[in-house]
Amino acid sequence: MKTLVTGGAGFLGREFLRQMRAAGRETVSTDRSGAVDFPGDLSDPAFCATLPDAGAVVHCAAVQYLSPDLPLLARTAYFRRNNIEATACLAQRYADKATHFVFVGSSMMYAQSGAASYAPDSPMRAQGVYSASKLAAFEHVKRLPNRWAAVLPCIIAGPGRGGLFRPFARSIARFSAAVFPGRGAHPVHMVHVEDAASLLVRVVAEGATGVFNAASPGPLSIDQWVDTIAEELGVHRVRRLRVPLAPIRWLSAATGFRLLAAEQLLMLRYPHVLGVERSIALGWQPRRDNKEILRETVRALLRGDINANQV
Repeated sequence: MKTLVTGGAGFLGREFLRQMRAAGRETVSTDRSGAVDFPGDLSDPAFCATLPDAGAVVHCAAVQYLSPDLPLLARTAYFRRNNIEATACLAQRYADKATHFVFVGSSMMYAQSGAASYAPDSPMRAQGVYSASKLAAFEHVKRLPNRWAAVLPCIIAGPGRGGLFRPFARSIARFSAAVFPGRGAHPVHMVHVEDAASLLVRVVAEGATGVFNAASPGPLSIDQWVDTIAEELGVHRVRRLRVPLAPIRWLSAATGFRLLAAEQLLMLRYPHVLGVERSIALGWQPRRDNKEILRETVRALLRGDINANQV
């Protein structure tokens, strides 16, 4: 069975392709750019029509708040085109009962309410332009006649991921200090990119349907992130500057949530923990806990900084 992977040049898509090919499974890939089989824009119906038939489609392609081409203005249109319209075109191309359609969503699709954890049957609600676009894309998937599944990862980390981890690591390494909004005391889940990809592999192999969360054991608070990064760097004492969250929320709202997105503010305010029992029941087993993930991510970031300084 041939599997088409969208977002094949992205962080998760590359790892999924690597694991599938290592297992000897036939794959083809597409993305807007990069080393893929079919480069092109999924929001273009004419391009989607050129994509080959496939027994399974794994839709990793999406944009989010850390995408390098995220515009300062017109973000609603940006997310609509790249997340909603692209998914609609892809769903139309592969609307076939014989095709297994696997959608990669986001844990931000859950209604962030302060719940201790979110299960696949927890309520979902748009609480920002990104989560709105992912939920609208998901509606196109749910309307398919196909067998479909959705994998909802939390924060994906591992070597090659920078984002919010880079400033933390650099500040602790250079100044023995960490600055963050809010108290930083509640747990937030991460998942290693290899573990998130292995869940996708399992879903495809089993032809599974329904919603599956992807999160690794031992969620950490931001305070625990600071401790773990400091341990990895050999920094014995870190000064913490906690910026009150209320003025950050007001300033973000006044700037159209460009300082911090609405969903990011909710993650700073509430626990963000996923129930993964359904994924475990499928036979998935994450190999790293959150502390190991954070240490590995920081080591890779530091190697990158050292290599850049040596050039």
